[in-house]
Amino acid sequence: MAGSDVEAPAPASLEVVKKANSMDVVASLRNVNDMKAMDDPKMIGSIASIEGSLKSLASKVSGTSASVRGPARSLVSSIRTSDGTVREDAKEMQPEDGEPDHQHGPARVSSWYHTSFNLMAEIMGTGILSLPSTMAGLGYILGSFSIVVFAIGVYYAGFILSKVKNRYYKQVLSYGDMSYIIHGEVFEKFTRGLLYANWYSLMCYYILALASCLMSAFYWRTDICFWMWGLMAVAILVPFAQPRTFHAISFFSLLSTVSIIVAVAIIAAAFITGTTTEEEFVPPTWKVPQQPFLAGYSNIANILFAFQGQSEFYEMASEMKNPKKFPFSLGVSQVIMASMYLFTALLAYTYGGANVNGFILYSLPENALRTVCSLLVGVHIIVAYMITNQPLAYKTHEFLSKATIHASGTKPALIHLAITSVFLAIGYIVSNVIPFFADMQGVISAFAAAPIIFFFPAYFYIQACRKNGDWAGVPIYEKAWLATMIVVLFPFCFGVGLVSSISGIATNWSGSDQKPFQCIVASQL
Repeated sequence: MAGSDVEAPAPASLEVVKKANSMDVVASLRNVNDMKAMDDPKMIGSIASIEGSLKSLASKVSGTSASVRGPARSLVSSIRTSDGTVREDAKEMQPEDGEPDHQHGPARVSSWYHTSFNLMAEIMGTGILSLPSTMAGLGYILGSFSIVVFAIGVYYAGFILSKVKNRYYKQVLSYGDMSYIIHGEVFEKFTRGLLYANWYSLMCYYILALASCLMSAFYWRTDICFWMWGLMAVAILVPFAQPRTFHAISFFSLLSTVSIIVAVAIIAAAFITGTTTEEEFVPPTWKVPQQPFLAGYSNIANILFAFQGQSEFYEMASEMKNPKKFPFSLGVSQVIMASMYLFTALLAYTYGGANVNGFILYSLPENALRTVCSLLVGVHIIVAYMITNQPLAYKTHEFLSKATIHASGTKPALIHLAITSVFLAIGYIVSNVIPFFADMQGVISAFAAAPIIFFFPAYFYIQACRKNGDWAGVPIYEKAWLATMIVVLFPFCFGVGLVSSISGIATNWSGSDQKPFQCIVASQL
């Protein structure tokens, strides 16, 4: 059946939803209507999930829950039943055969283009805001080459993840599942722990980013320091962190994606019209500017950050009508994202010069467009924080008080408020210790993106081939590249990335008379 999606058995009511073809883009931007979906994967990708923001229409058809979006994907598991016990066939080889796992897996409702939209919605976000300064740090040639190479490298990582799923273990829904199949519960817990840490570091990053957006939007308030903007950011996020399901933010999902796209368009317009010029303009160049090695590598780390999202690939593929088309969906999304990244970085570098700011909003002209653009990015960040906060708050609530995790009333709400408040308080402290946008990205890129992109995909593929007797048949050039990913790229990006980011943070602080929580303004960031 090559050339067409393998259709999974579906209820007749699905035809009602299929008629809404004009809403395909909206359909691909989906959320969780019930966090129980993380414990019961059968709820993922149900009929209601097809409509995403149009959930009310679909709920009338089926009344079921919607699919998982964002970090929640990485926490889903199909190797355990709803009561927490491991399936007897969890570690068995189960090649992709076109048949959905009705008992343990999600419904297969996504066409290849839905998955492409999902990939872009999940990956493409605030990382794009630091790419102009990355281009400035690498020059036209190396900067453009690096973005293209990383796009190809990330595609290969997704390609081998897909090979593992389609050739050996169709049942996996997350990195945690695959880790359990390879080495058992200890490795699974380690992997999920790394993902928890990754998502929480992103939450700290979002607090920093939102504070930076407020500082940029209200640029005339030079009397307000960064730590004050940070408090405002936390105050804004407190109510938005309280919904205990994604039902309330379904409509905000599309708004978030549209906001970042419009913001990028405004940034491009500002540079094209020539109204954006740094005070000490340094013309762009094709050469790599002279700089210390660690400073140069920090630019590479920001590109890595902009392409991070591989831990969500397994569950996305599981929702496809034909999971074997995932590499094609990923290829389409990578081409579009790489094109947008190149366009934004090249344009801003050309017009902004070598001194373009690491947080591009600070390089926009001080007028109403800058305010609008900054607030649009702020909307995107608020929704991103909500999505990232949801699964971590859920799991923390489950650990502290499992009896109230799905209950309503004052006690569960207060527990959730306490959890989210602690998350925000710690995040506020971290964002003030590291108030430098690009450096914060570099830290996250090193400790999380490096293993997620380079180590886990290669290691999963090697171990899957060995467990099933296929390692001898892997071409020597592919073995060499897999070894390079694990032995060279992963430790290099992890070790050098952390040293580079920490060095950058130290350099930024040493070049300023200010200290954390003292009065820092935009010109010092």
